[in-house]
Amino acid sequence: MTPPSDDAPSNRRRRVLQTVATAAAAALAGCSRGGDDAATTAPIETATDQPTTTARTTVSEVAQRERAVELVQSLGAGEYEAAFALLSETVQSQYSASRLQSDWEQTTAELGRFEGISGVTREPAGGYEVLVVQAQFEAGVLCVQVVFEGAAIEGLQFVPLEQAYSPPAYADESAFEERELSLSSPVCDLGATLTVPTDGADTGVVLVHGSGPNDRDGTIGPNKPLKDLAWGLATEGVAVLRYDKRTYACDVGTSELGFDALVVDDALTALSRLRAETDVSSAAVVGHSLGGYAVPRVAERDGDAAAFLLAAPSRPLYEPVPDQLRYLAELDGEVTEAERERIEDAAAAAERLAAGNYGDGGFAWSAEFWRDVADYDPVATATGLDAEAYALQGGRDYQVSPTEDFPAWEDALGEEHTRLYDDLNHLFVPGEGDPNPNEYFRPGSVAEAVVADLAGWLG
Repeated sequence: MTPPSDDAPSNRRRRVLQTVATAAAAALAGCSRGGDDAATTAPIETATDQPTTTARTTVSEVAQRERAVELVQSLGAGEYEAAFALLSETVQSQYSASRLQSDWEQTTAELGRFEGISGVTREPAGGYEVLVVQAQFEAGVLCVQVVFEGAAIEGLQFVPLEQAYSPPAYADESAFEERELSLSSPVCDLGATLTVPTDGADTGVVLVHGSGPNDRDGTIGPNKPLKDLAWGLATEGVAVLRYDKRTYACDVGTSELGFDALVVDDALTALSRLRAETDVSSAAVVGHSLGGYAVPRVAERDGDAAAFLLAAPSRPLYEPVPDQLRYLAELDGEVTEAERERIEDAAAAAERLAAGNYGDGGFAWSAEFWRDVADYDPVATATGLDAEAYALQGGRDYQVSPTEDFPAWEDALGEEHTRLYDDLNHLFVPGEGDPNPNEYFRPGSVAEAVVADLAGWLG
């Protein structure tokens, strides 16, 4: 894949990653300061290079953890003055709440909605205590390194996790060719990649991303599930078109777009382009998560494409959010007061949206988005299609529930048109034990069984 040009808004945002650093800040818990995507440093001079014994205040590890989590939760909620107030007087004297806000917003611009804390680790460094809080977003994890001297937060650093992609073993790169395209959208052109089998293809698919500002590969940490699908299906003789999402490629936020503008319209454009660029006799649209939720509407408006739904919610979109936040909060066995308040706020927002009170929107989606989906029933739409519809679900998915969402697809589409993979997570990557968002950031590939089932159905 050819990366976006240096002038693309996504690259400008990526280069603007900013941090607040101290001498104690270090690469910890899978975070890396090296490489092209590493954060640049905006240092703050501390009072001393090393803490003295007399300066240290006795404080419990539990209190430090709660303070670090509170800081990150405040940042995630947009409460920048509250977050700034948690920093030491020394840091405050050399920094500002407005700069903290700017640093945080620019660092997280491509990560989508903040979802909660997925882990906290501790590491002594140069006489300081460094707590690494893993902030979970829709499209990634940001390591927030919080540097303590006793009870005081003397440093803060935002560091992305290391990223290194490895193609799946089932992808035969000699079996296909790729070429770059550009899709038109009302805001900006979208970069795209067309993957075509060397022997040609009778069937083609368009891949549609989940929520968050995703690139054409669905990149999350070292994993690229949409690229896995494209290469796997092309190896099996299927042409595949994947494209950068509008909120990734263009200078526009999720909260500014309705449902159609965010997902549906560009998928329809991609289907038209797929047909124009290839000799396929049949086409399908394959959507993941929010993309899967949207696929029935895309297929309905297209009028001819088959629909494949990967980890697609069947419930109204506001229902799973409090469940996801609750799951993340309980992962480490401790639910802080800040986490509890966030869950309660999410539940209240879900109740408001369920009542049809869209206000300024909710869960990073606009009021227009919620109006667009108010009367949309993806299950009924899928069953009403003239073309075939299929649903696939991972059994270890904590984001789209195999017990709360998937049964509706099984009932509507039947056993021959649905698959449940017990050991796969939300990305359709194999794993074991309790599902944890940190596993998204360990290298893995979409399971070969998923590619085989898709290829078999596509015929």
